[in-house]
This record gives sequence, structure tokens and C-alpha cells, in this order.
Amino acid sequence: MELSISDKFAIFEQLSLHQCYIDNDPSRTSVEKYLSLYWPEATFTVHDLRSQTFTGFEGLKNLYDYAHSVFPISKWSHSMGWFEITGISETKASVQWRWIVNWKEDKEGVVSTGTYTDVFEKRNDKWKPIERISDIDPNWPGHLFQPFVDKQDQTFKAS
Repeated sequence: MELSISDKFAIFEQLSLHQCYIDNDPSRTSVEKYLSLYWPEATFTVHDLRSQTFTGFEGLKNLYDYAHSVFPISKWSHSMGWFEITGISETKASVQWRWIVNWKEDKEGVVSTGTYTDVFEKRNDKWKPIERISDIDPNWPGHLFQPFVDKQDQTFKAS
């Protein structure tokens, strides 16, 4: 199923906004902007130092809060690499895309990469993800993330 250019652009804009909103501050307003990108029953599965699925707005809020309080996200810059949007039907699309995170810790520059595998649904003329899976690349520097995960019980804060 070939999607229209306008449908593909609407999905691309959602991908770009995701990378923009995840770099926002940990405020409740920023969380709500991030949540607005997803359908209420969406799932987001993360495969990094943990494998966990977050479901619905409450789960996605927890994911956002975790990222912003456990990791030094204020030092990070998210961007996107390649992407491929494939129509499944007039109201459903499969999206594969690369995420890239640049940051600096202890005077060392770090580039982390991985892929998102998404299913987008179109409702009332709006495209949003209903399912997102994040997988890290084999070169992902887990040893630099582990110290933050080890301290998560002391650093996690809900918005």
C-alpha cells in the first residue's frame, strides 16, 4: 500500500517532534507535549540495559520521567538518521528509523545509536504511533549508562 506524500510527511513530522520533545526539560508541560505524540493505548518497548514495555499515557509518562531523572538527558541531543515509511493500509503504517544520541560525559564525547520499529495509525486525519520498539545497536556504550541505572533508586523522580 503506497501512502500519499502528505501522509508520509505527517509521520515524518511525528518522528522529528519525538526527537525534539524527548530533549525537553522534565516538567509536566514537557511530559504532556511528549504524550501528545502517542495514541492513549500506545505501547513503547525498550531493549537496552533492560527490556520493558510501557503502556498507555501512564506508562509513557513513567518512561519519560525515568529518562529525565535517571540519565543526564540535559546533556544529550537526540536526532534521527535514516527512516523508511511503508503503508500497511490507508490507516496503518510501518516505520523503521534510526535514533542517534550525542552527549558528553567526563570530557568524553559519546554517540549512541539504535533503531525504532513503529506501527502508526491514522485516526481523524492524525498519524500517531500505536506501537514503538527501541533496540540498541551492538556498538551501544552500555558501560557508560550502567552507573546511572545502578543509581536509579536514588535519582528517579516523577513529574
